[in-house]
Amino acid sequence: MNTRKPLLYLMGQTMHLSKLRLLATFKENDIELSMEQFILLHFINAKEDLTQQDIANHFYRDKSLIMRQTNILIDLRYVVRMQDREDKRKKNLILTKKGFEVFEHAKKISDQVSQELLHGVTEEELIHFENVIQKIQQNTGFSDLAENC
Repeated sequence: MNTRKPLLYLMGQTMHLSKLRLLATFKENDIELSMEQFILLHFINAKEDLTQQDIANHFYRDKSLIMRQTNILIDLRYVVRMQDREDKRKKNLILTKKGFEVFEHAKKISDQVSQELLHGVTEEELIHFENVIQKIQQNTGFSDLAENC
């Protein structure tokens, strides 16, 4: 395969530009979330009985990094730590009503940005793109991680 720029450079650059676009749109809509915080809200909303350790394990991130982001979400009153019903030592992360509302608003904006980024892309091109991305993920040897995100 002969491209002018390496594949990983193109993918990284595309992710960076997409992230900048999303965060700029968040800011225009008075949503003060980082990409990491948005992803955490998304993951907490999708799963029940999550601990910080569960999140760190899932994303293969350092627990202290997850703790810092979680503490910010707690300070913003988007998330609370609740004692687990069965294991009193565990603290589960739960979205608050405010957190759910902010997440839903941010998700709606994220969906709009996604549509804008796909402007001019045909359905056929999108299907091919998704197939190529899936093959790349499989070739990494870590494709099971992508399925769980």
